[in-house]
Amino acid sequence: MAGINPYQLGDQLMERLAGFKNPLFLLAHHDDEIPTGGLLQRMGPGKQVAWVTNSDGLYFESDKTPAEYGVLRTAEGLASVANAGVGPEAVTNLGFSEVEIYRQLSQLHSGASTMDQARPFFQAIRDRVRDTVLALKPDAVFTLAWQGGQPEHDLTHFFTMLALKDLEAATGKRPEFFHMPAYEYTILVAMRFHPLYRGTRIRLRLTADELANKMQMMQAYPSQIRLFTDFSKVFGIIGKMGYLTGGPKNAEQFVTIEEFGPVPEGLDYTAKPHLFDYFTYMFDDFEGVPVRFLTSVRPIVAAFLANPG
Repeated sequence: MAGINPYQLGDQLMERLAGFKNPLFLLAHHDDEIPTGGLLQRMGPGKQVAWVTNSDGLYFESDKTPAEYGVLRTAEGLASVANAGVGPEAVTNLGFSEVEIYRQLSQLHSGASTMDQARPFFQAIRDRVRDTVLALKPDAVFTLAWQGGQPEHDLTHFFTMLALKDLEAATGKRPEFFHMPAYEYTILVAMRFHPLYRGTRIRLRLTADELANKMQMMQAYPSQIRLFTDFSKVFGIIGKMGYLTGGPKNAEQFVTIEEFGPVPEGLDYTAKPHLFDYFTYMFDDFEGVPVRFLTSVRPIVAAFLANPG
């Protein structure tokens, strides 16, 4: 399927979209729904959204405490998905602190903590993700791509994968499993799989109304203005390239197209996503201590693959 036109695959998916009775968007942060906000709009009335963290990670850019910032981001998330037709009754907030997740990841990197010591913390996240999936019993799950751009994105993907195995063991049915790219190499590859990605790409082209709703979803996050400003700089570069390649020429044209795909079979979660670990979670740190795949995330992956709990 990798050679099929991704827009044709998008049309094919839309033809059977009504067959998904209770699709689930299982995301790490409030605003992770935006790259595929049009897809979320197209889902039927049984759609659900679940966020793993309280999105308090950028509290230091405000005058708020982590807890206060998490409350703000949670409220912004509810306002965002309302524009996609998702009411508060269809939303689940697991509420894990980004600050604490990053603290744990940095301690694994530095050796201040062992995996045995960190296991209970990550076991709680694994258990809540599993319990959410078992309770909602989705028939299609959309989560963040395993791509080495952001550690909580990757961990959410990994724990979702484990939860789907639990659901299949409990019900005999395995939902369709899709992943959605956010960014990698900081934000130089934004909302698309990287050029060397070998998996199947599905693309949608949004209508004018869907794009307007998606822009409203973005505007529901005033706390994220700086992040979206950074993305707009990338779109400026993309626009210049677009005039040469025939691609999108501005940010609006870029977000009109959404890309995602089925999670590839046999994905090796212990293999580092990039050739050089430096390019994985570039510049991510907690209070000056780096967060890396090989030293921060792979120990978690290896531990839970060996003993899912």
